[in-house]
Amino acid sequence: MIRNGIIHQELSGLIAGLRHTDTFVISDAGLPLAPGTPVVDLGYRYGQPPFLDVVEAVLAQVVVEHSWVTDRIREVNPSVHAGLRSLGLDPEPLDHDEFKARVRAARFAVRTGEDSFFANVLCRAGVPFSGGR
Repeated sequence: MIRNGIIHQELSGLIAGLRHTDTFVISDAGLPLAPGTPVVDLGYRYGQPPFLDVVEAVLAQVVVEHSWVTDRIREVNPSVHAGLRSLGLDPEPLDHDEFKARVRAARFAVRTGEDSFFANVLCRAGVPFSGGR
């Protein structure tokens, strides 16, 4: 057994399979996804698990080089936006329709039980090394 980190077998496997520039989305309970998108559905009732708790756990496992949110989050759900920033992300705001279009190309989705509006973040995987030869 692993000692720490994400113990959900399916989520751990999807995270381990990420490569540089792959995208994935962590979402609230209601974000529409493209048919066929692999989904790890962690929600077991509205509000549980909370979006920011899941984001924090995933960020402990993954290098994220860029992230995006819908531009509506700043006005409608500023506490979640601030929470993403407190976790070290600086998500670029996108028009809501553009955000949803980009989500359709995500390699996988992690659905939380979050029941607040626009609690979604699209992330692009980075690499854990730097420098050249």
